[in-house]
Amino acid sequence: MNSAAALAVVLLIVSPAANCAQPASRPIQIKNESGKRAEIYWVDPNGQMIKQTSSFLVNGQTLELNSYVNHTFLVKEFLAEEPDECKADPPKYKSPTRSPLCKPPSEAYITVNDNDDQVIHILKDMEVETEDSQSKAREIATSITSTCQEKVKEMHPTQILDAFVKCAQPLVVNELHGAHKENKEQAMMRMELGGQWEEYSCKDMDLPTTAPKSIHYWQDDDGNQHEVGVLLDRDEAKIQYVKNFITPEECKAIEAAAAPSLHKATVADGAGGSELVKSRKALQAGVRVPWEREEDGDPIAAVSRRLYDYVNDATGYNLEEDGQEEIMSIQYEGRGIDDPEPDRYRPHCDGQCDGLLFRPSGRVATMVMYCEAPSKGGATNFRNVGVHIVPEAGTAAFFSYLGSDMVTDNRLTEHSCCP
Repeated sequence: MNSAAALAVVLLIVSPAANCAQPASRPIQIKNESGKRAEIYWVDPNGQMIKQTSSFLVNGQTLELNSYVNHTFLVKEFLAEEPDECKADPPKYKSPTRSPLCKPPSEAYITVNDNDDQVIHILKDMEVETEDSQSKAREIATSITSTCQEKVKEMHPTQILDAFVKCAQPLVVNELHGAHKENKEQAMMRMELGGQWEEYSCKDMDLPTTAPKSIHYWQDDDGNQHEVGVLLDRDEAKIQYVKNFITPEECKAIEAAAAPSLHKATVADGAGGSELVKSRKALQAGVRVPWEREEDGDPIAAVSRRLYDYVNDATGYNLEEDGQEEIMSIQYEGRGIDDPEPDRYRPHCDGQCDGLLFRPSGRVATMVMYCEAPSKGGATNFRNVGVHIVPEAGTAAFFSYLGSDMVTDNRLTEHSCCP
């Protein structure tokens, strides 16, 4: 195989079914700034309108409600009574020359989202505008990134990363000063800055794997010791590398099993299907694990058993092999650093990563096992936590995204593959 090529063997772990998540509660404020009186109705699941005010909301008044994510409300202009001249709808007021007095009341629908600190502003003609933790964080993050982008735009690529971090760090620290726990505003700032960090770190092809916070050793059932580097260690999000996890024999067996069905790799299209995109030039194929040959020493079954043992030891998930996805063999073909359209995988999450209660039967962990490594590029980049893993033959990158309270990671394990 070409020395510039890399074969990544990916196993996406699926959890057993869990209890269905309940709607998340969200307090909201509705402020009337329309200059008119307004009525607020909750639209229940059956379409019934349930009034939320005893009469109406006057201009300048605020209504506070304890609601839930995805609940819908109708905001409607309050009219005490339709003028007499409109009741009979005289011909001279027929549309489009209908009298302004006879126009129907303005209205708009609002839906509670997943963000915190939601304030709905009712503006002129009952138009609505939502302000929340995400929109506030976006303003802060945009201000920081714009300031630092301007400072580093003329620099050499090898200098950009350090300069950008040096610029952004005091600005971020200033914004987050006094915060005692992570909130949605911080998460949005992290994602905005992460996008910039991803571009700069992928350009620096000499950037090494992020230094681990700690190192320990894991012993498999055959008594082999594997170095484990801990890059992120949170209850709901873990990122680790494991040295010498997969052997050349196991790689060859998976590659041989995948060869007959290799096809062009696809990405999710957002509508439940998949599509081809220019940025994905890799080949992929699913590989069934022959568990029935495990006792005979089958290499694919052997590495799969090692994988389940490691994931369960690292997370306590107690996953079983029944009902899991196949191994996905992915082969990337490098064409040199001057390729105008290099193969890369854009930022994504392998499973649910919205910080909400886990939805049954979704993915909870991923193990990427590198069989061959390119001489340049191909790093796995976790942009929202500043983690960068350079591929190394035989090493595995592991990450999980479900906490012990059944709440998922909030985009900390969102990742991409550098060109």
